[in-house]
Amino acid sequence: MNERPELPRISVSAKAAIVHEGRILLLSYDDTAEGGCFHYNLPGGKAREGEPLRDCVVRKVREETGLAVRTERLLFVLEYVPGQYGKDQGPQHKVQFNFLAALTDRRTEARFSTPRDPMQIGFDWVPLDKLTALTLIPHCTPAILEALTDSRDVLVDRAQ
Repeated sequence: MNERPELPRISVSAKAAIVHEGRILLLSYDDTAEGGCFHYNLPGGKAREGEPLRDCVVRKVREETGLAVRTERLLFVLEYVPGQYGKDQGPQHKVQFNFLAALTDRRTEARFSTPRDPMQIGFDWVPLDKLTALTLIPHCTPAILEALTDSRDVLVDRAQ
């Protein structure tokens, strides 16, 4: 009898590069007490089973910031394999889909999620030309800046 090997557990997340008036929204974290460092993340998070990635971005941005967005296009995909990167982002294999997103109303003031992540300390609208001076985890600043110069949406997620 052929037994099928167990499928790997891979975390799938969708993040938003929300660019508004030459600035990008970042969430700031201080996890120095946990042996980490002060750093920034893009808003977003894990997709639910059966949830389209674009819907995940909209949901997670609203949950984490209170802001309403629409996805514009897929910028790039980041894969994190702990055996290849050490344990910078934990022990789980992860795939992160990063989308360009646009605000759908005039509100730009973010608010903390409920319940609040205890390591998150704030929100910052960072000028794009200052992004390289910051620690963004995962380390994807060059990919963000390069992808923003392109206009293609490379995600095939709907019937053509």
